[in-house]
Amino acid sequence: MSEYIIYLKLDPYLAQWLTHEYGGKIVEFPKNSAENDILELGLMVPPYFAAPNEPGKDKVPIRIPWFKSKNVRFNNYLSHKSRRALAQCIRTRFVIALWNDLYKFGYIGRRKQDLIYAWMESHGIETNEKNWNTIAKIYLRKRNVYREQKRREELRLEQNADNSLNNC
Repeated sequence: MSEYIIYLKLDPYLAQWLTHEYGGKIVEFPKNSAENDILELGLMVPPYFAAPNEPGKDKVPIRIPWFKSKNVRFNNYLSHKSRRALAQCIRTRFVIALWNDLYKFGYIGRRKQDLIYAWMESHGIETNEKNWNTIAKIYLRKRNVYREQKRREELRLEQNADNSLNNC
């Protein structure tokens, strides 16, 4: 690993989750991960007008790994679009982890709010109402999409069954 670090601004819950999942003080993504692929693709020589890459509130330090195709001593700047792509990749990984852990519980209503709080605790996310509301909304949106897909699949299967009965 190199000693070059970028600071990526993320929502607080996402920054806490990322730090908990991929490192202590400095995040290091696994080798051959999608995040490292985005870093390798997006790293460039800093333009003359680039603002300094400094730590700040809600910014997560991410260590830039060494790449065969790019010398990180010179290519250590991530453009705004590349940062956005990296943040989106991290958020997608977060949503997948959340869904994989909670989908089996079905509807998480008011009575089961402790389930999300427990998930937050186990993934290093501060347990406050703002984080809970954000994560619950993400889960509910995902669950609604999943339910709609299942409903469409059931309708398609029913129509196929009706068509095969009509053809007999």
